[in-house]
Amino acid sequence: MGGVLLCRVAVTVTTALGLTLSGSVDVPETGTGLVDATVSLGGTVGDVTLVGLPCPTIEDITLTLLGNTVTISVTQVPAP
Repeated sequence: MGGVLLCRVAVTVTTALGLTLSGSVDVPETGTGLVDATVSLGGTVGDVTLVGLPCPTIEDITLTLLGNTVTISVTQVPAP
């Protein structure tokens, strides 16, 4: 018997000045293997909107943009 799964999208941003902001959100798994999510980080970063992320990711996705490091992970979690 299969249960409902959610995908937990976690984002950590480390700014060029060394400030670290993190946030996560759980979104429904749609059966396509891809999810869209908006993660609120607050501070000077605000919201990060991600489209078409694989759920789950095999390993963390790390991007460096203008001296800022963005790390994204997506894991499957059971629905409450």
